[in-house]
Amino acid sequence: MMRRWFSALILFVLFAACQPTVPVVVVPTLAVLPSPTATDIPTRTLLPTWTFTYTPTDTPTLTPSLTFTPSNTPTATLTPSDTYTPTPTITPSLTPSLTPTHTPTSTLTPSLTPTFTPTFTETFTPTPSYTATLPAQIISFGANMTSVTPGASVQFAWSAQADTVRMEQYDQNNVLRQTIPALPTTGTITVVVPSNQGQALQYRLVASRLGVDTVQALTITVVCTTVWFFGDQYAPPGTGCPAAGGAVADGAFQRFERGAMIYVAANGLNRVYGLQNDSARYVAIANGWDGSTLRADPAPAGLTMPERMFNWVYYNTLAPVGSWNSALGWAVSYADSGARAIQWEGTVGGTSPFFIDAPAGEVYRFSGGDTGTWQRVK
Repeated sequence: MMRRWFSALILFVLFAACQPTVPVVVVPTLAVLPSPTATDIPTRTLLPTWTFTYTPTDTPTLTPSLTFTPSNTPTATLTPSDTYTPTPTITPSLTPSLTPTHTPTSTLTPSLTPTFTPTFTETFTPTPSYTATLPAQIISFGANMTSVTPGASVQFAWSAQADTVRMEQYDQNNVLRQTIPALPTTGTITVVVPSNQGQALQYRLVASRLGVDTVQALTITVVCTTVWFFGDQYAPPGTGCPAAGGAVADGAFQRFERGAMIYVAANGLNRVYGLQNDSARYVAIANGWDGSTLRADPAPAGLTMPERMFNWVYYNTLAPVGSWNSALGWAVSYADSGARAIQWEGTVGGTSPFFIDAPAGEVYRFSGGDTGTWQRVK
């Protein structure tokens, strides 16, 4: 009996020794890094220093302790023929043993040298920049003479601050007669004063900058050396000086219903001027009368036919518009054979204006040349 019990005990011990050992689980130590302390972005500081502080936290290591309490106390009566294999009941008892494992970690104070490219956001308020452009200025403008005879030379001098400079010349009626462009900003120029544009001529210096003109004017008075045969006071405004004294010679004058005819022999002209009232037009015709031939068409009652050279012109030439009969009608008086005077303005002949008188003391101004306009000035 004892042998059986002893054998059973040995088997139990062997069985218990062969049971697997519960492994001990070691939980690794977790290192928790603290969040870096936020540091404001430095203003224009390119080398910031960051300091990290680490405080370790202990984590316990659990070591279980197993206690085996067998509950296989046999209550039956064992017989030698019985084979008994006990089944142990394992009741683990976990008694944690806190044995902290601590691996000290030093406090790191890294010195960081970052590559920093600053980006600046600036509020920019522009300051307006003004470039003042002054208008053209005429510093000086003058002439060596302001009262001259016709055809005299006058020297002008000037100084200006401008992009371009020019000179303009106006007659007595304020009509532009001449422009001298592209003058230097400072300089002189000599001009010949005309004799057929009146006795008060105006010269204007025009300085320009950015399309804006600055003007300064000088008046040149023309002093005539010759007087008009009919009186200077009757010369129209803007009339120039006479080219010479009045020429006087035998002539003729005949008045018509709608105009007149004047024959002038002075200065060797030998011409007939036909004046029609319509539009104040005239035509000058070289006299072709042979001195004797006349056409004797009867005129209406109270009127008369053209006489002498006027008769030849009346029937053999044309008026400014149509026939002379349609333009002038019939003569209203006989031809006057008194002397006629003629005087030119500026220069003799050509297209220069001229004056012719009539028997009743009237004077006519002709615009110049063989055709043009006329006006009565006296």
